Amino acid sequence: MAAVTIHTTQNVRIDYETASLGSRIGAFLIDLIVITVTYLLLVFFVESVGLLPYSDAVFFVFGPLFFTLLYFFFWEMLSRGQTAGKKLLRLRVIRLDGRDPTPADFLVRAVFLIPDAIFTLGMLAILFILTGRRNQRLGDLIAGTVVINTVGFGGVTLADILTIRNREQHAARYPAVQRMTDEDMLVVKQCILRYRRYRNAAHRQALSELAAKMMQLLELDAQDVKGSTEDFLEALLLDYIVLTR
Repeated sequence: MAAVTIHTTQNVRIDYETASLGSRIGAFLIDLIVITVTYLLLVFFVESVGLLPYSDAVFFVFGPLFFTLLYFFFWEMLSRGQTAGKKLLRLRVIRLDGRDPTPADFLVRAVFLIPDAIFTLGMLAILFILTGRRNQRLGDLIAGTVVINTVGFGGVTLADILTIRNREQHAARYPAVQRMTDEDMLVVKQCILRYRRYRNAAHRQALSELAAKMMQLLELDAQDVKGSTEDFLEALLLDYIVLTR
């Protein structure tokens, strides 16, 4: 999988893994199942109340197309870049500039499903994803978005960062973390990332040693630290972002 670096409006650098082709296909297939079941139930209801003549070919030919586009547009817009399939497979649509995607971005992505997936049976989307540097389909390129894997980021999610607007909205537990540098906190982030990817004894030991070193540098006692070792290091990351940006 490729990596993408997002610079948020708070000038925070966040590295994510882009969604793999397999996970994107899987999410799309799940969404198609949801769309098919929902649309069939809608057709059954409309026919049962006598609002749809059986000869209305327009409803059956163009209805599924518009329903599919509306499904992706509204699901992603109302669920912050996720559909049912993306939620299940832990994927999300984000903007490359770190800002929240706008309704217009989601609309562009939905409309470009027509050439990306519907008219070409997904071949165009697969071609762009496989050959692009950030695994973007055509709709992503036009909208300036990318689909990322939300599992595996070291400690702080994009949602955590974007919900921090000022210091008053996040009570820093460890203000002494301001002594650290960006390079120090990058080590913390990468250590958490590797532990979450490879949960074995070696990485758990590395996490514990790093936490002990940070407590020493920040002159913290054991009773000052709340939660697990992982929670402590994650809190340090958030505190550092809020207090230094």
